Amino acid sequence: MPVRPTTLATLLVASILLAHPTGSRAQTVAAATVADSAAAPADPVADARSAFQTAWAQRQAGDFAGAIATAERGLGAVARALVTGSDSETRLELVELQSNLGGLRDAASKDARSASSAAAAGNDADEKVLSAPAAEEIQPQLNADVYRWIDFFTGAGRSTFERWLKRSGRYMELFRDVLHQEGLPPDLVHLVFVESGFNLNARSVSAAVGPWQLLGGTARMFGLNVNRWVDERKDPEKSSVAAARYLKHLYSVFGDWPLALASYNAGEGTVLRAIQNQGTTNYWDLKLPRQTEDYVPQFMAILAITHDPSKYGFDSVPLDDPMEFDQIALHGAVDLHAIARLAGCSYEELRELNPAVLRGQATAPGGVTTLRVPSGKGAALMQKLGGGAPLPAASITLEHRVKSGETLLGIAAEYGVSARRLALANGIGRRHPLRHGMVLTVPSSLSSPSPRIVDSSDPRASTAYVPPRDIRSLVSISGRSTADGRSKWTVRHGQTLAMIADSNHVSVDDLMSWNHLKGTMLGSGDRLKIRSEDTTSVALSPADSAQVAGLRLPARRHHGHGHAPGAAHHSVTVRAGDTLSSIANRHGVTVSQLMRVNGLKSERLRAGQRLRIPTG
Repeated sequence: MPVRPTTLATLLVASILLAHPTGSRAQTVAAATVADSAAAPADPVADARSAFQTAWAQRQAGDFAGAIATAERGLGAVARALVTGSDSETRLELVELQSNLGGLRDAASKDARSASSAAAAGNDADEKVLSAPAAEEIQPQLNADVYRWIDFFTGAGRSTFERWLKRSGRYMELFRDVLHQEGLPPDLVHLVFVESGFNLNARSVSAAVGPWQLLGGTARMFGLNVNRWVDERKDPEKSSVAAARYLKHLYSVFGDWPLALASYNAGEGTVLRAIQNQGTTNYWDLKLPRQTEDYVPQFMAILAITHDPSKYGFDSVPLDDPMEFDQIALHGAVDLHAIARLAGCSYEELRELNPAVLRGQATAPGGVTTLRVPSGKGAALMQKLGGGAPLPAASITLEHRVKSGETLLGIAAEYGVSARRLALANGIGRRHPLRHGMVLTVPSSLSSPSPRIVDSSDPRASTAYVPPRDIRSLVSISGRSTADGRSKWTVRHGQTLAMIADSNHVSVDDLMSWNHLKGTMLGSGDRLKIRSEDTTSVALSPADSAQVAGLRLPARRHHGHGHAPGAAHHSVTVRAGDTLSSIANRHGVTVSQLMRVNGLKSERLRAGQRLRIPTG
């Protein structure tokens, strides 16, 4: 009786059983699957497919080394089969399986490296971790500065906080769901209290817009559309997605929420330079712009209040009803008046549900427009459109500034229009070619004559869809923020360092070290970092010393919405009655810094004088 040739499947079964005599159920099932196929005549395609299934089961069971080995053996068998020659159909299948096995091997290798790194750092996922519920909370860090803001929100600022709290009822769960889906602690939703008080139309003096107060450059970097027709920074879902991804990026840089939140306000460059110059990764020890030094304590105070609202007397505040809506998605631009008529609702209702739409007509550069309609109206509206109800094209004209390297074909594809008709509309041809910096008119009439329904399986059909962006962190540190024993002292007229040191039972040298002072002169309104007696050590920890020494900062850029760190300073004009002390107090710098940057020999100022304000 002839001996049947040993197949790859037989070898795989043997290797699995030898390597894992007490293996998991997944491994046993995988082995049985391969064993079933072993009875069949040698078939390189079937063997390669079995190898893929086995490696997949091993990876799912956490046996990354076994998955890599199985995939490698499968790849070897495929390579041999391709060399010996097969018909064209078999070769196509083998090439596809070769790609799949290679991808699975690489994925298992990445898993193995991650598991090894986690184990080395003491962060491996044991059974206790795997069965633990998700941690949703950020624990408030409390000190005198935080308690001062708690006193404000429960005292003089109570009516303001109650108004914010009432308004939060409409958006709180929506924002929390987005944060959860993006893999962030839902407690970060309380940042919106500090940013905008849950006002979707909020706009800051630095032109940050929306509930999360995003600058235009930051919004576009993280996938939002901002133009004269649409400003998605006002959209409750899309802006939350962009803010969550920005916060995730900042946390990947700092590994610490107080530092990440400070960077959200001031820009990561400002905080990284402060860490490098001041030698600490503890947010509470860093000297930062005044606005940023107040920002994190406000967040922590609000977090403490919302974690226990009854303790602070806010449990009886009536909240606005949660935002409820249906969503529709259409190819092409749409007019809200026409949608309102078909949906049987008012134009004002649609505007309230779609605050990102600025002028009554909605469109998106990708060609898919999503809208919210009142709850219960979506299905009927889509049924009407599917039945042929007319929906006229919106009369929208967009402008596009041509960037270096762009082509008419690429621009036309971005807006879902015809490249040839786009060229005709803008007079582009052999004699007048497309040029960098040119502003093109993109009228909606160039796209389809009327909007069409988008397939529900298209991810762009969601009102929360924001295209992904690959934003890589060039710097990564492990922040060590702790508020214990940290507070601030605001200098009053006539006070000296010696007086302040004596009042706080610390030394003048400590005060100078903590506040990076080069001299003992103080100005009224200056703020000093103070530590309690049991935290007076000024020595850096070995971990901080190593991190600061190795810190290499990227080129200056700014994504936050406080002082822009992209320049060494910005300028202000002296007003009547201004003093160096009052200007320094407003901008979170010291009088000595102002005098040094501006080359002043005395503190005398004149109205209309321009002063440079140092930042970062």
